[in-house]
Amino acid sequence: MDCAVKKETSHCTVLFYRPGSIQLISYFIAETLLTGSMFLFMMKQFHLIGSYDFLFVPFIMIAYVCQIRPLLWIGAFMSLVIFLTGTWLGGHFTENFLYITINTSLFYMIGFCLGRVTVLNNKKKLLIESIQEKNKALKQYSKRIEELTIMEERNRVSQDLHDTVGHIFTSVITSLDALPFLIKNGEAENSIKEISSLARKGLADVRKTIHQLSPLEAHQSLSRSFHQVIDEFTKHTGTSVDFLIEGYERELGERTKYTCIRCLQEGLTNAKRHGQATKISVKISYHEQELILRIKDNGIGTDSLHLGFGLQTMNDRITSLSGSLRIESDKNEGSEVLCSIPLSNYLKLKP
Repeated sequence: MDCAVKKETSHCTVLFYRPGSIQLISYFIAETLLTGSMFLFMMKQFHLIGSYDFLFVPFIMIAYVCQIRPLLWIGAFMSLVIFLTGTWLGGHFTENFLYITINTSLFYMIGFCLGRVTVLNNKKKLLIESIQEKNKALKQYSKRIEELTIMEERNRVSQDLHDTVGHIFTSVITSLDALPFLIKNGEAENSIKEISSLARKGLADVRKTIHQLSPLEAHQSLSRSFHQVIDEFTKHTGTSVDFLIEGYERELGERTKYTCIRCLQEGLTNAKRHGQATKISVKISYHEQELILRIKDNGIGTDSLHLGFGLQTMNDRITSLSGSLRIESDKNEGSEVLCSIPLSNYLKLKP
């Protein structure tokens, strides 16, 4: 039986003996020579029928290891030679020969069957590992394709907005700014200024949308993206927002990060617009198998909660990641949004 070793610079140090790690040919030769010579010696010297018991365990081992060609046939042949030669030397061809033959053959068959079971189990194990590796690679490839598709679509939409709508708004604003100098009517001037103001607001909204769709979000951490969203929200609304990260921040997949950012934006917007909140707390908790986003406000709350378009979209995005959305709200007690997303299946895939 072979020993497991640890290689060190120029020599090997024996650590332990590992059952099952066997050099088949070396073991077969050693077992045949040692067992065969000892058995033949005992039969020649003592002529005892009990000497056959000495063959049982070695025959089991020989049959166990001789599972591949040419050992499959050589093992059986050498065992037969040892058995017949010993029987001839001991003079037992007539005395209980049939009983001895059946008994010895039975032990050889036991070893052979155990060996076949081991070989088949090893083949099955290798096949299962191969299938699992291929499935894993396929999932990674599918996930990567999905992420690339999302990024490509976001780039296309942001470019279209920039090249079309943004250009139109800019042209409208420029034209409207020139009209007051051409029209002396005071009422028309006020109307034109109002239209110009609306156009400027529309342009700002378009630019904000382009910024939100920008692929730059994919190249920064989730916490940094959250800080940007929260800072922008605080700047425009004056609402106090506390942000806390619990656990070790991990690198997330494109879909997971995008979904979390959109959930944060929707949660902050609802807390201010519908809940009239003055203080909001945002907390990200990284657990071993899931990420939990918690958004709690001190708004007016409600006893009858209905999912509007924004919350329904949030729920659909989270559900597509096998996650869950829970919203709790009590009148005069504020509201709390809990988004739970599994992490094991959506860690960022390296290209």
